This record gives sequence, structure tokens and C-alpha cells, in this order.
Amino acid sequence: MKRISVTCPYRISFTGGGTDIPPFPEMYGGRVINATIDRGIRLEYVDDGQPLEISSRDLLKSWSFSKKVHNSFMEGIATLLKARGVVSGRISISGDVPPGTGLGTSSSLVLGLIQIEKVLNGKELMREELAKEAYDVERNFFGATLGWQDPFAIAFGGFKYFEFSGSNFTMEAFDYRSYIVQQIEKSTLMVYTGSSHNSSDELQGEVSKLKEGSTVIIKRLLDIKRNTEEARKAIKESDFHKFATLVDDGWRLKKALSDKISNPNVDRLIKEAKDSGALAARLMGGGSEGFVLILADPDNLWSVQKVMMEHSDFVTRVSFDLAGPKVLSH
Repeated sequence: MKRISVTCPYRISFTGGGTDIPPFPEMYGGRVINATIDRGIRLEYVDDGQPLEISSRDLLKSWSFSKKVHNSFMEGIATLLKARGVVSGRISISGDVPPGTGLGTSSSLVLGLIQIEKVLNGKELMREELAKEAYDVERNFFGATLGWQDPFAIAFGGFKYFEFSGSNFTMEAFDYRSYIVQQIEKSTLMVYTGSSHNSSDELQGEVSKLKEGSTVIIKRLLDIKRNTEEARKAIKESDFHKFATLVDDGWRLKKALSDKISNPNVDRLIKEAKDSGALAARLMGGGSEGFVLILADPDNLWSVQKVMMEHSDFVTRVSFDLAGPKVLSH
């Protein structure tokens, strides 16, 4: 029996989130700094000759063609695969974190599904093609509101700076062996707020205001863009503390986009992190719930982590992923 294993990393975003969401990149150009991490989603495909079955440990659900659930996400996955000629076998999905926690989990899943389909159909995509196809599927098939950074960050892997102008992009990969990148990696802590969110719903309000020509939203996104450009400069200058300050400033700018970006629980968690010595703290993703990214001096990281463990059941250090999606077919 043919077997395919795909692993796709999650991504964390340091600065620039929001500037990559159309129509802003087409109008003004988006800027983001992000990294993929050693947490991700795994998809296992086994061609057992039976009608297609999809199961997810994270959702504790399974779906097959004999079980019709109108408009369920699992049925949507099956419909996508069926349209691409995948009608048999079983796919199991297992992620390191729950969906909707601000780490690009849906893009990781879609990238993994596309990889399986391409292997089965004897095709191979370059990373740019993979990212663009995943973006198209997530936006136009699943109807999600998302920015360009998630599929591109995950498809390429590593710690990178992106500039987006519509579907056109430029990318700068920072040297993983450099002092500044290793310092940022050693300073990174992830804290789960205890709940998830639908970032697509929350981002739609921002998009609507932008399309209406809201000068307030445009100004704030331009401020975020400038913040990201300064953060890139800090990396180039190997100035870790300046970078951390800009990440923290970026969160203040992002919160100003909408009163739905944060909530009292997130604000308290971030205040506790800062009071315990963190240099920066910001919520990942579209807002309101999920993972908080914390930067602290490596010498003080454990002290901050101990405090955070009093407020969250899931507090973890992470390493950067360099490879992006990995596929094994046998």
C-alpha cells in the first residue's frame, strides 16, 4: 500500500501582521518578519483501496463518503481532494496545537493536503507555486480571509523578511548561524491563552474598513509597515534589544487596529509577562485568543517561563524550523 507522510511547520509572526492582508499589499505594499517553528501538523495518507476517510485527532472527528455532514470542514477537505482525483484511502491529521491559535494552522493543513494530492498525481511544485496555490485554496475554496504571509512563511521555512505587493513578493532569509537570529530564537517563549479563535472572521472587519477607504486603518497599517522595516534594520545591525522593543511597539500598533484584537485576559497575561521581565509580548494571529509570543533575555527566560506557567497550562520554548514542509513517500 502506498503511504505518504507530510509534516508542515507552524509559523510565528514578529512584526507586520495585517499589512499582508489584501487589499493593503496591492495598495501600499506589505512587510512581515516571521519564522517557522519546530511545532506543526502531520498528515499521513494510506492507500487502502477503500472510499476516502479523513480523521483528525485535534478535532476528534472523522469523515467518509458514507457520512454526509452538510458544510462541515471535514467534508470540505474531502470535496477538495475528490475534485483533484483523490477518492480513496485514508488521511489522518494530527497537530501540535489546536486549530485557530494564531500560528497559521489552517495554512499548514492546506499545504499538507496539496502536497499529498501532488504526490498522488505525480506532480511536484516549487515552493512559490505551492504557497500561491495554498493561498488560493484557503481563500477561494474555503472562503477564509487571510494574508499572504502564512502560506509563504510555511512553504519556505526559516526566519525571513517578506515584502508583498499582491501576489508578487521578495524574500530575505536571515542567516540562522548569525548571533542575532540565534539570540532571538533563544529568547522566544510561547504561552497559550487557553482558547482559540476564528481569525478569518476577525480579519474581515479590518478588510471591510480598508476597502471603504478608512484613513485611520490605512495610517495604522502604514505605521506597522514602518515598524517592520525598522525591525529588519535592527536584525541587520544585530541589535537584539532594539528588535525586541520594536516587536513590543508593533503589538501596540496592532491593538489600535480594532478593539477585537485583544481582550482583558490577553492584556493581563501580557502585563504579567512584562512585569516578570519580558522585553516584548504580543498575541499571534488575527486576535482575541491563541498564543502569546514573548521575548526575554535568554538569561531571564526561565524566570519568565515560571511565572507564565502559573497563568497557563501550556508554556513552551521553541526552536526555528529551517526546512518548511517535509514529504516522505513509500
